[in-house]
Amino acid sequence: MTALPEWLRHETLSLDRPRFRLTWRPRARGLFLLTVMVGMAAMITGRSILYNLTYLLLALLIVSLAWAWSAVRDLEIQRFPRSRRNQVGGFFEETLVLRNTGLFPKIWLEVRDGSTLPGHRASFVLDNLGRGGKRLWTVRTPCRRRGLYRLGPLTLIGTDPFGLFEATLQLTKTDEVLIYPPVFPIWRIGMPAGLWRGSEAARRRTTEVTPSAGGVREYQPGDAFHRIHWPSTARRDRLMVKEFDQDPTADVWIILDMMADVHIHRPEHEEEWLLGKPGPLLPVSTEEYAVAIAASLAAHFLRRERMVGMLAYGSQRFFMPPHRGQGQLERVLEGLALLRAYGEVPFHQVLQSHALRMARGSILILITPSGDPRWAMVARSLDSHGIRVASIVLEASSFGGAETSTRVLPLLENAGVPVTVIRAGEPLAPALERLGPRS
Repeated sequence: MTALPEWLRHETLSLDRPRFRLTWRPRARGLFLLTVMVGMAAMITGRSILYNLTYLLLALLIVSLAWAWSAVRDLEIQRFPRSRRNQVGGFFEETLVLRNTGLFPKIWLEVRDGSTLPGHRASFVLDNLGRGGKRLWTVRTPCRRRGLYRLGPLTLIGTDPFGLFEATLQLTKTDEVLIYPPVFPIWRIGMPAGLWRGSEAARRRTTEVTPSAGGVREYQPGDAFHRIHWPSTARRDRLMVKEFDQDPTADVWIILDMMADVHIHRPEHEEEWLLGKPGPLLPVSTEEYAVAIAASLAAHFLRRERMVGMLAYGSQRFFMPPHRGQGQLERVLEGLALLRAYGEVPFHQVLQSHALRMARGSILILITPSGDPRWAMVARSLDSHGIRVASIVLEASSFGGAETSTRVLPLLENAGVPVTVIRAGEPLAPALERLGPRS
């Protein structure tokens, strides 16, 4: 008997509430008609050989029916996904375990999987599963597309040895796996530091420990002990704790244009191309490029302890206030995995509605394939409000659309807005490292 891996004992997904169906195949119908005809001939002629043949045919039908009915009974099947969070370029792995808990062996059995994860082939055919027997198989699928995918339902199909009847048992319970977008490593981006205006940083207190100490105050219930300032405590003969100022570096906002009308997508032979290539690859889609760029930039800045926020209007508004840390990166990747370019709000309206509400000194990184000059005009006007802007333009003509960059680049470059143009098939990391002035 095959032993289960250690990690399978900690996460179990049982599938229940089955739907059972028993159908007869064309050969069963032919045999039934033959039985009726032989029976009628036996009653007309009275010959015993015809009666015996009728009984034999009836017995064959009954035994086959009972065999097919029991073929998918007394079975337990479980699937154990190793992780329900994966990333494009990685692998989704799960193990399926099938047990025969009945008294009779299963001669032939097919397990069909209805999962929607592209390329995930968990279906299996087995024979001779004895009483108390168990079969275990592991499926390892490369993750090629971001999104939320269904695992299951599983369907068990059994038949009798003569192939007269077919029994189907569908296990209706399903689960989900979330595939994050790819993150391409970026070593350096020449973006400005962006300080808070005036002495605003000194007036902004935070509960987090930062490099900027703002003073001391008397201890209050709930304060962490590691914040106690012992020299001040000794001098004043009472507990004193340190206060910290908000980190003066600017918030980084990543704003994606998810308006449906501006994005280009070429689905021809896309799945075959993705499944046949190693590593994290992007389909020829401005939507997928924009999401991958946003994920890579967010990971770059968050790993450098910057405050990162995100904004996009897809099928609904995706708004994430600035924060730092690994938790923020997980939230960003989860949101981007589900984001789709189904929006109806033009990019310049998104900027007008939200950009002016952001804190002075913030850095906005705009990602769009749009050639509409209105968003470029809004972007160049933000500098007068103390907001720094950088733009990433996806050249739509390289994706099969109309030319983009020639209509917006002059407006951005004349205003001194850092901008980089990315084309289909171009490596993202070197292109993103061109963004912004270099020191």
